[in-house]
Amino acid sequence: MALITAETLAEELHIDQSTEEIATLGTLIKDASAIIRGSISQDLTEEAIITVAHDQFNRLVDSVATSLYYDRALTDGFSHGQMIILQQLTGIVKGGA
Repeated sequence: MALITAETLAEELHIDQSTEEIATLGTLIKDASAIIRGSISQDLTEEAIITVAHDQFNRLVDSVATSLYYDRALTDGFSHGQMIILQQLTGIVKGGA
């Protein structure tokens, strides 16, 4: 189990896989992961969350990275769907502690 890749996200979004686009998506994936993990717990690692909630974490990283791709400032914050998944992840992580 691993974090979603820039290439996978580019395929899903039908974005050209140029070097520049892959680099941008890679950065946005890292940013999305950091934002999500920080929203749950300041010391939560990718490895820890992937171990307990791989599918939910990757879906949320994918979604937040996509939001960042189209709106770098996340002007409207997280969507309702993103908040639902974030709440699920928080429950899984904190419930397992």
